[in-house]
Amino acid sequence: MSKKMIFWILCFLFSFFGFYLIEHVFTVKPHVISGNGNLGILVILLFTPVFIFSWIYTFKLVKAKIVIDSKMTIGILLFALAGCALLIFAINHYTNELIMALGGTPDNPASRIYRFGWFNQYTNSLYFNVYTFFLSHIITVMLGILSAMKRTKKY
Repeated sequence: MSKKMIFWILCFLFSFFGFYLIEHVFTVKPHVISGNGNLGILVILLFTPVFIFSWIYTFKLVKAKIVIDSKMTIGILLFALAGCALLIFAINHYTNELIMALGGTPDNPASRIYRFGWFNQYTNSLYFNVYTFFLSHIITVMLGILSAMKRTKKY
């Protein structure tokens, strides 16, 4: 296994670990009262370079390794597009469930997040969860494939 592949695997795993930490450790459950502010911001700032490297290396790896065979490439893109649609559906469902558990949106006075805005210690998991992790990487794979297709196209 090459050094680039090992580095990509490590970036991918650390990135997943960052999403996991933000979702499960630094997001306050809806039934808990939090007065400490959003400590998840510190973890987000700490892991941002890891997230970016993971996306960049995924893009570069796909662009370098993909073999442009029209039927196979289109099949991968269609499969990825279907995966994106399913993940967007799952994200939408997850978001609706969390908003219901919090008692409503930040505009609702009965909500736990009233006047907090959309980015707070209760809603970190809206943005950093398993669904958004895989969606971001699938989109990166699709962009890598499209970039490789553009590179090999003869004008």
